[in-house]
Formats: sequence, structure tokens, C-alpha cells
Amino acid sequence: MAPRPGLSSRLLAWLGRAWGRVETAWARALGRLRRRRRQLSAEARLLGAEVLQFGAQLWVPTGPSTSFKLRPVRTQFYGHGAFMGAAPALIADERWRAILGFLMPDVAAELRAALEASRDPSRLMPMMENNPVLAAFGVFRGARSRRPEGDESPLHLSGLEWDLFVDAELVAAWEAATDEAGRDAVLARVLDTALIAHATAADTVQEAMGICQYRDVRKTPKTALGGVELDAWVDLFGRALALASADELGAAIAEMSRDARSDSEEACMRFTFAEPWPIARTVEVHRRVTNKPHVSVIIEIKSLRSTPSFLSAVVSALNARGVHVVAVASFSREEVEGVSMVAQVIDGVSHPGPRELQFFHYAGDLQAACAAGRVSPGQSVMFNGASLLDSVPGDDGRPVYSTKLRVIAELEALRVRHGLFVGFYVQESDCDHAAAELLSALCDARPDTFELGFAWGGLRDEAHLETSEAARLGYGSQRVLEYVGRARQWSTGEP
Repeated sequence: MAPRPGLSSRLLAWLGRAWGRVETAWARALGRLRRRRRQLSAEARLLGAEVLQFGAQLWVPTGPSTSFKLRPVRTQFYGHGAFMGAAPALIADERWRAILGFLMPDVAAELRAALEASRDPSRLMPMMENNPVLAAFGVFRGARSRRPEGDESPLHLSGLEWDLFVDAELVAAWEAATDEAGRDAVLARVLDTALIAHATAADTVQEAMGICQYRDVRKTPKTALGGVELDAWVDLFGRALALASADELGAAIAEMSRDARSDSEEACMRFTFAEPWPIARTVEVHRRVTNKPHVSVIIEIKSLRSTPSFLSAVVSALNARGVHVVAVASFSREEVEGVSMVAQVIDGVSHPGPRELQFFHYAGDLQAACAAGRVSPGQSVMFNGASLLDSVPGDDGRPVYSTKLRVIAELEALRVRHGLFVGFYVQESDCDHAAAELLSALCDARPDTFELGFAWGGLRDEAHLETSEAARLGYGSQRVLEYVGRARQWSTGEP
């Protein structure tokens, strides 16, 4: 049966009250956490109520959130936006709220204010995009959500998505350096100051116009699509995993609270730690949680002054710091072409070069690019999976979704013809659980067509937006691109 009207509002109202009870955990909760010694994490209770197609089930958790059960995504190549769609799940988990509040108190305070101002859970997702604590939450939960032995895709959770901003002045200095030692010195400064940040739409437009937005993004609050410096991001990610793994969270926080914080007032550095952990320490914590030998990342370079030669050097420099690069991604093929030739060496062990991943807005954009010869044979590609879904009004006025079977059949023929590796993503803050369920089912049913799977930005088996009278297929702001002719739907029957 469908969810009762108003259920999400009541639960979100409870969410705000529950968050208030946590109060200022990052400032005063150390003593309380030591005294409490009770189970902090909240496990969801399955009610078994069928809603919409594919038997999706509504969860009413003991923590404050509205969650919907999904068919577990077969291949979640990465958590889009560093698991931005899992933000409501983190907030529903008391233990992880405490971790976020301690490690990133500015973010915790702004999330609480947002919850008090609005009862829409979709607002929380962009506020947590590229957040290192949320990334740790997604990795931690993902490590405990495995398919049966022998049925796990080798590409599942291949790496963390990093939207990377670099200082254009340093890119120019790197290009101007006349010897290898000079370039290495500049590159070290590039990584020391690089940002993991998505940035606003206005920043993206100005960057495309040739106006470097790096310094503006440094000033942007973390919850407004700003970010964190690379070393600090890895540090917070590792610390979050360590706290989540601790037997006694209060004692672990008390011990970690002895580490000095940065005195910087820059938005990207506020409340970070003055001495970040060495990356090797985070790699070891990550290995204990996931059994994976490396912290692996998928890089989407946001600074348009980047070139393939510069990005290749960034990959090698990250390798030297112990970070493995699974893929480099861009909407522009020219930005990443040739980067896959980099021989990655980490701790003396050789690895293949990173996958070159070409993004598209819709499946139809991929179709048009192939027809125009702008996609290389054997290319890895991703597009918004919403373009594989249809929506019609149901008897009760709510949308009923279906997959575009003819489009999928023609896409498979295109994939075979060009030898493509195909996956898809969505904009999680505009994707309800029914749409996510259909896309997960599609990924499960067509593993050959979608070898790169569904880069779902939520937890593998969970979504947090209920259906409404408006279709929420996952287009997000990309729908505007269709209206202005910058994105196109698939044209059936074309060769």
C-alpha cells in the first residue's frame, strides 16, 4: 500500500526534535558519551508494507528518518557525490550524528538549522555533497552490505568520487617549470592546496567562461557546495572510519579531542585538524573496514585549466601519497584523453592506469556523440539514468514509472557496436525511491549492458524520498539543459 499522506513530515519533525536532543555534542558531549555506554547506532525496523512497483518496502526507523527499502544495487561503481543521497540515513543514526558533530561541528550546526527551517529531506543531500564524514558512513555501511558469495561485482564500490578544484596559478606554474624537480615541487603545492568540492552552478558557469573560481570555492561554506582541502578531507574520512569502528565511541572521541584544530577561518579549513593524519594511517583504517588495500578515488577535475598531461601528473603524485586512482572523469573527452596511459605505482606495486570516464547528461547525448564519432571504441561512459525511465499519472494522481525497454535494447546494440562500458547516475535529491528501485532492478537484470552499474549516491539498499504528485526520476537541474537544447532524449529507430 502507498505511504500515508504526511508521514514524511511527521518523521522529519521528529528528526528536528531528535537532533535538538543531541544538542551541541561536539562541544559538551564528551562527558555524556562516556557516561551513557549504551548502544548508539539505530537499526531500522522493517514494517513490511508494500509500496509502488517492485515491492519496495517502507521502513520506520528507530532513528529519525523516512527510509525505503531498495533491491540492493548490484554494481554501485561509486557513491555519487561521496554518498550525498545517504545524508538522511547518517542523520538518522545517533552514533554517526555524534561523529559528524565532533569532527565537523560547523556542518552539524548548519544541518540542524536547515532541518528546523524545512521538512524536505532532499535539501540535506546537496548540503552534504563531497562531505568526508558522509563518505566514511557510505563506505562503512557498504562494507557490511554484501551480496551472496560469488555474486558480488568486482566493480562494486570501486572508489570514492572526488570533485577536484586546483589553483589555476599553480597549474600555470607547473606548466612553466623547466625541469622535473621544479614541476614536482609545484605539484606538491597543488595537492597541498587542492579542494574536494563541487562548487555552485554560478562557479561552474564562471569557470567555463575562463574565470578561475578556486579562491571563491575556498570561501564557500561546506554545506553550500564548498569543500575541504585534500589532506584534511582524507584525514576527516579516516578519523570518521576509526571512530565508527571504536568499541567505546565516547572514549575514542575523548582521545581524539586532544588533537589540535586548525586556527584558519577559511570555510574550507574551519574545524579541520592542525596536523592531519598521514594518508598511510587512513589507508590502514580503511583496509581494516573494507579489506581493500588502498583508498581508491574517481576524480572529476572541476578546474577547466587542467590538461591531460597535468592530470596525469596529479595521478602519479597521488600514487606517491598512497592514493589509488580508479578513474578520471569529465564531460569533455579532451580533458582526460591519454590519462589511462599512466602506470600507477603504489608502495612498489604496479597497477593499471585509471579508466577514462566520459560523462553525458542523457542517454540521447551518448547516442548523438557516437553518431558524430566523438566516442572512442572501448570508451567508459555514464549518463543520467532518469533518461531510461518513463512516467505517467496513476489513478491516484501519483506518477507510475516504467523503463524504456526499446531505448535499452537500442542502447545495448550501441554498446556492442562500439565496445562501450556503460553505467548511469542520478541526481539523488530529485530521485524518489520508486525510480531508484527501477534503476537498481535494471542494473541487476542487465549486468552486461550496464557493466559500470548504477553510481547510486545513497546506501546500496536504501532511499529516502517518497513519491509525490510530481515525477522525481532523478533529472535534477539537468532537466533545464533539455529545455534549452543542451541535453537530448534518445531517438528510437536511429542507426
